[in-house]
Amino acid sequence: METLTAAAVQARLTTQRFGHPLYVYDELPSTNTTLRQLAAAGVPEGTVVAAARQTAGRGRMGRTFCSPPGGLYMSLLLRPERLTDAGLLTSCAAVAVCRAIESLCPLTCGIKWVNDIWVDGKKVCGILAEGVVADGRQPAVVIGIGVNVSGTLPSELQASAATLRQYGARVAPAALLAAVLEQWERVYAALPAGDFLEESRRRSVVLGRRVTVTGAGAPYEAFACGIDDTGRLLVRTDAGEEKALCSGEVSIRMR
Repeated sequence: METLTAAAVQARLTTQRFGHPLYVYDELPSTNTTLRQLAAAGVPEGTVVAAARQTAGRGRMGRTFCSPPGGLYMSLLLRPERLTDAGLLTSCAAVAVCRAIESLCPLTCGIKWVNDIWVDGKKVCGILAEGVVADGRQPAVVIGIGVNVSGTLPSELQASAATLRQYGARVAPAALLAAVLEQWERVYAALPAGDFLEESRRRSVVLGRRVTVTGAGAPYEAFACGIDDTGRLLVRTDAGEEKALCSGEVSIRMR
């Protein structure tokens, strides 16, 4: 398979802003960490950092993100005029990733609120949005995206996660990176209108199902009813209480 290089990505890239500039590495501890450092130094919106492997990848709520060779690990920088809820940006990115994968592979992608992309009941991608605040500079947001393209996942993850290659999809990481940036640029441009939320709801693998909510006090069971216009998950508990869940506060496990 083609090696992930800046030249291979740029040969396919048609975006106006995202991916300009582009930094590509064979290995990094974390693309989010590297881009956060660049953001603090003042690099522009649209800067992207990517790697073929991470040694200290991070997920939501302090979890580690397994990042073996064969994947695509990328982070993109936003400098929005108004800070937007991380859950809304994550939902926006999830839609872009689904579109990108489907544009290159004969697969159907779903979204497990709020940051996982699923294919056939298994996770193939995780997304992490992090804020950056630097003295004297415009606040920024880093969106990290990790896709299991190929390679071998650890045995403890194989029941819940898969690679695109396991589903018969042969896609070059460089092609996928370019496709993600192109789809992101389209979806992000329409962020104020919120049109992508309807697609997020349609792709949801959580809505209409019972879930376990963890991370905010004692775990509890609930029914996932909807996603509101700010990207919050709406649930109804067994006691009939309705709640709107923010992505930074809780985690969802489907039953």
